[in-house]
Parts: sequence; C-alpha cells; structure tokens
Amino acid sequence: MKVLILGYGDVGRTAARILTSRGVDTVVVDKEAHEPEGSVEFTMGDVTSESFWENVDLSDFDAAIVALPEDTHAIFCVLTLRKLKEDLKIYVRCNETENAEKMYIAGANYVVVLPMVTAEMILSEVFGESIRRKMGFENIEIAVYDVKKGSKMIGKALKELESREVMVIAAECDEEIITDLDYRIKEGCRIAVAGKIERLLELEAESSIQNKKD
Repeated sequence: MKVLILGYGDVGRTAARILTSRGVDTVVVDKEAHEPEGSVEFTMGDVTSESFWENVDLSDFDAAIVALPEDTHAIFCVLTLRKLKEDLKIYVRCNETENAEKMYIAGANYVVVLPMVTAEMILSEVFGESIRRKMGFENIEIAVYDVKKGSKMIGKALKELESREVMVIAAECDEEIITDLDYRIKEGCRIAVAGKIERLLELEAESSIQNKKD
C-alpha cells in the first residue's frame, strides 16, 4: 500500500507517523521544508498550484490524505486527485462543517470535520462512555462497537473489517489503544470504525458485534 499526504502540519505528521509504523509507504508534500520522521518520503511543493500537478503520477498510490489548513485549498486538491485517479481513496481534513458536503461532492471518500470530532471526544471523556456519532451529511457515521462473548469477529484481524468498506480507526483492548490492523480481536475489545451507514449496519448484522449506543 502507498499513501500520499498533502500537508505536514499536526494532522499530516500524525497520519504519516501512524502509517509508517504499519509499514505503509508514505509520501508527504508540503510547501515548507521539513525534516520528515522515520521512513517518510518528503517532497517540497505547493499543492494549491495547478502547475504542481502537471507531472504528478498517482498510478502507484492507493490512497491520499488531504491535511491542509484551508478548506478551499483542500477542495481544489480533492477535485484534482479525483481527476487524476478515479479509484483513489481520498480522506480529507475539514475545518468548517459547512464545507464537508462540498468535499464529498468534489470526490472525497471520507471527511473528518475537526470541530465535530473535538466536541465528541470531549463528550466521550465527560460521560465516560462510547458514543455513536451520526454525521449529518452523506450518511457517514463513526460507530463504536463492544465485542461481546460469542461474537463472530473474535479471533479475526482488524483489517478484515475493512473488507466491508469501512475504515478501522482504532481498537481498545485490555486498556490499550490498538492501531495495528493485524491485531486479532478479542472478547471485551471496543472497536471504532467509520463508513457509510449501510455498511455499518451490514457489519453490525453480519458480525454479531453488539453496538453500544448512547
């Protein structure tokens, strides 16, 4: 797998760190010079300029993460990425909720709205419980599942969930946060995934994982 990250601020750097820790080939582009961490391949360039994309070849890339501070620039990059490669998985950082729908229309597969995620993390800490978060656009949800005794998913690797067209965010097992997709699911794990509502409902029905709702 090979992933392109646009922007090397806090979001892009964190994403790159996690990807490289999983052995994923990661290429980062930023307009400022940086000393990349680990095995990240860094390229300096202005992705908001049309000239940058004139000779870009995405044939080897499976996914792209757009982690830019300006939503208008992010939308431009999503449009460009989708034009260059129709089957590329595109994940986007969104700073303003009202721009999320525009990003989906431009061709994004998943949009992470930072204010919404931040608010939900705070609520989760306050109430000390998992929250099933409904997104009000393009029927995207983030769901947290508790793996109960007898679940069909026990013993399977986290990456097997992604074959159902959802994205595994992380798992919490034995009070440890797990991001390794090769990790085998155990009874008592809590798994956070993101995806289309219909995919999550299929996963819930097929896997016998019991979903904990607020």
